[in-house]
Amino acid sequence: MKSNLNEVWNLIDSLSFAEKKIIYKRMQNEINNKLLEIVDKINERADTDPISLGDITKEVEDVRRKRYYIR
Repeated sequence: MKSNLNEVWNLIDSLSFAEKKIIYKRMQNEINNKLLEIVDKINERADTDPISLGDITKEVEDVRRKRYYIR
């Protein structure tokens, strides 16, 4: 997989600036679309499985306790 990826990057490096710009724009559009899909799924879950402020606070405190060794 890594060698294939290196081959792709080498091919991209050999392109003109205009060609690279087209590829990077398409990559950016694909990333944006994937992020929108993720946000949509999160919003759907939030509607069906709401989380209370108390639950969020408890999780944040647990993470802080673990990260900073607060007892």
